[in-house]
Amino acid sequence: MLTCKQIFELLLPIEQQLKNHSDYLAHLPNKEDAEKKSVELLHEHCHLVNTYFLKLIEEHDLENIIDSLIIDLCNKLKFEGKEKVENFIKKLFVSTIVFHDYGKINENFQALRMTNNKFRKNTTSPFTPPHGHSWLGTYIFNSQFLEEVVQEQFEEYDECLLFTITTFFSYAILMHHSSNLGSVSEKIKDSNFGKFYEEMKSYLSKYGFTFNKEYSDFILRDDYETLLKQFREEQQNEDSFPLYALLKLNFSLLTASDYLATHEYMNSSEHGKEGATVDFGVFKYRERIVEVCENIRKSQLHNQKTFSELESWKDYDAAEELQEMSKPNLNLLRQQMAVELIRNIRNNTDKRLFYIEAPTGGGKTNLSMIALTELLDQNPELNKVFYVFPFTTLITQTYKSLKETLILNDNELVEIHSKAGFHSKREENEDGEYGNEKKDYIDNKFALFPVSVLSHVKFFDILKTNNKETNYLLHRLANSIVIIDEVQTYNPNIWDKMLYFISQYSAYFNIRFILMSATLPKIDELDIPTFKEEFVDLLPNAQKYLSNPNFSKRVQFVFDEELMNNLTIEKLRDFVLEKSEIYANNKGSVHTIIEFIFKKSASNFRQLILDSGQTLFDEENIFVLSGTILEPERRKIINTIKNKDNRDKNILLITTQVVEAGVDIDMDLGFKNTSLLDSDEQLAGRVNRNASKDTCEVYLFKLNDANFIYGKDERYKVLTSKDTKAKISKEDISDILNKKEFYRLYKEVFERINLYNRKAYADNFGAEILDNVEKLNFDEIDRNFKIIDQKNETVFVPIQLPVQIESSITGEQEDIFSKDELKFLEVFNLLPEAGMLDGRDVWDVYESLIDREIKNKKEEKGFDIKVKIDFKVLQSIMSKFTFSLFAHSKVVTELQTLGFMQEKYGFLLITESGLNLSNPVYLIKHGLNESAIQTTENFFL
Repeated sequence: MLTCKQIFELLLPIEQQLKNHSDYLAHLPNKEDAEKKSVELLHEHCHLVNTYFLKLIEEHDLENIIDSLIIDLCNKLKFEGKEKVENFIKKLFVSTIVFHDYGKINENFQALRMTNNKFRKNTTSPFTPPHGHSWLGTYIFNSQFLEEVVQEQFEEYDECLLFTITTFFSYAILMHHSSNLGSVSEKIKDSNFGKFYEEMKSYLSKYGFTFNKEYSDFILRDDYETLLKQFREEQQNEDSFPLYALLKLNFSLLTASDYLATHEYMNSSEHGKEGATVDFGVFKYRERIVEVCENIRKSQLHNQKTFSELESWKDYDAAEELQEMSKPNLNLLRQQMAVELIRNIRNNTDKRLFYIEAPTGGGKTNLSMIALTELLDQNPELNKVFYVFPFTTLITQTYKSLKETLILNDNELVEIHSKAGFHSKREENEDGEYGNEKKDYIDNKFALFPVSVLSHVKFFDILKTNNKETNYLLHRLANSIVIIDEVQTYNPNIWDKMLYFISQYSAYFNIRFILMSATLPKIDELDIPTFKEEFVDLLPNAQKYLSNPNFSKRVQFVFDEELMNNLTIEKLRDFVLEKSEIYANNKGSVHTIIEFIFKKSASNFRQLILDSGQTLFDEENIFVLSGTILEPERRKIINTIKNKDNRDKNILLITTQVVEAGVDIDMDLGFKNTSLLDSDEQLAGRVNRNASKDTCEVYLFKLNDANFIYGKDERYKVLTSKDTKAKISKEDISDILNKKEFYRLYKEVFERINLYNRKAYADNFGAEILDNVEKLNFDEIDRNFKIIDQKNETVFVPIQLPVQIESSITGEQEDIFSKDELKFLEVFNLLPEAGMLDGRDVWDVYESLIDREIKNKKEEKGFDIKVKIDFKVLQSIMSKFTFSLFAHSKVVTELQTLGFMQEKYGFLLITESGLNLSNPVYLIKHGLNESAIQTTENFFL
């Protein structure tokens, strides 16, 4: 098959096709640059876009990926002239880039948007809007290549299918300035290309193109539905993913190349290339990969030991040996898991799907770093790494671990999530501005770093989104390693969809996926019809480790009938106090954690403890940790609990499920409102975390019904529905938790999912995903595969927060707001007072940026990169003042009705009147204050 570069060389450049090509403009400079910078000609922009396209192909090694998608597409559709068809389809792929702005010859675009005095406004223009260029560019592309399909004299069967495929590729041009992709065939049909044949002749003649009216009427008007129907019939019973991915990748490369080229022009001087992107965020040099691989083997003592003893290692039978609970045995088990993983990955470096099932406390993050370096070492084409997590706390923790263990620098590692700040590869200047903000902006927008740690929502959006900005990053996933941790946190309703996209992208984009969980067995037991490859289990003896006492006996789950039936919160209080006092009397002190489903229950429990007259826990050592607690206070609570100076104090932590999100604390006793078994196990992970204590227990209770939150979760249905009661009894639940036999639960869950997916006419995996992949309906795929189905609102609390808090380890001060963030605020004359930063002032800065953006639009100043960067930096600062609430909840409605909360600029802002009440609606130590509002609604936070 021809290479992309060879195809470019065969295509005539625009200046050899377009008459009077130097008359046409592509972009104007911003108003402030108008006097010192010339306009950009159309042919200049086209060449720059083409250059970026070829650079992206080279940097991400995409040639083989494009070819494999085209070859599989042609095999599935059984083309007769296969080699000729393959080259034509690849020509279409490249030509969308070449032709993407050919529609800018529209005289209204030139006259109205470019203020080009060589053109006059056409009041009878057929275009909507009149100054548009995407529609015309799409028509020109179709006219050229539909005509070519006929002229090339393909076999009749091939010709009919290629007519349709050509229109599909033109879709990237049609939508390259739209925010969402939509549905390919519907958009093509609705665009009425065949309606304006006569009006289009003059535009085609400017390029020297002709379009036979017979073909135009047949393909674009009269018979497009018939062609589409025929194409669908040929697609039936075949996996449609190659075409779906080919078009999605094409759109990613087109829009990314266009953006990078436009950015270079807009942000370069007349004689310079300051806006040029040259670092594409990959491990470009083999020597650096070798260094990173060596770092994992040398930077940490436990890894030094593992690699030095790899050949001489004596295998232990984890089910029979190392049974005594001790720190040395625990370390030997961790080392054996690492040795086993290294051996298995070295025997399977050509595979693409891997699974790590390891017990809590087994060091999954370290195991994953060993796995990724082994894959980098053995597969030279791999040049990027993506770590995917469901919680921001885990993203931040792993970012630090990667930096320390792999010894990565700021040019190589980035956090990507809603609370992340503006990451710069370059050092700051003395004035507080980064060395080259224009390049930094692109680095952040396109995640141009070899290693990215990002949220699960962001990552899966890249795989399936219909959103243009997120889809920019799709091409970056090629030849990468993707580690997805805490797989059990995903709703089982989307496991089949996850498995489908993971298996497909791994095969076609040469991605190595490593999935990890402490409870969930391999999800490849799900019956997915297009599944490509089985997972390699890197710890095939995981159950032996899971059930080893050093992991399984670290915490004992206790099922007390008194806590499971007709429980009142008063009885629960008495039980918690009794067990905590017994432990404190035996051990000298106790750190107790109790987790509720609803924050309201947590708040009520705290008040009952305070009102009880108990003397075990001092009021200052009773903490509430929930989703409405702001980040500085959350960190302060955790640091207090972790501080060794507080080890002899009795501490009570009252929490909701936010504590399961990777919170690194070590408690003595646990109490939890039972919900999902995975969730119960996660809470247990906060108790006796380092396996250094005995007699540590977690008591499960039932105060609130978990159905409100988990009623639609298949795991919850298995535990509660009548048809499975006999399969999963109370005794089974105890065994599953205490013996870590989670596979018994998931066997039932997998069966339920597979059974549902086999049903005809159901809204199942086939209807929601496969049918829409076949139809190229990007909107529906995105809608049917949501990582988080619940819509949340972000609440901003304009209160004072500390700039620093006391560290948990050194007792010294640690930053809440970084030095860079404080320097940024200083530009707006905002300085901390008495070590506190006022949220009202931060909000004023946010409003001033919005005002500046509105003013720029009114004055038509164009793209202001400084405003975009300022918003990104401020995003991290504002996140310290925010928490999330369920959208449209009664709590939100009541707060708004009372005037204590208002919707403003994308946030729910707590008002001054709400904060100035004698009983404020928000308290820094307790979060949202339920006692200040009347609703009886429980809200999970």
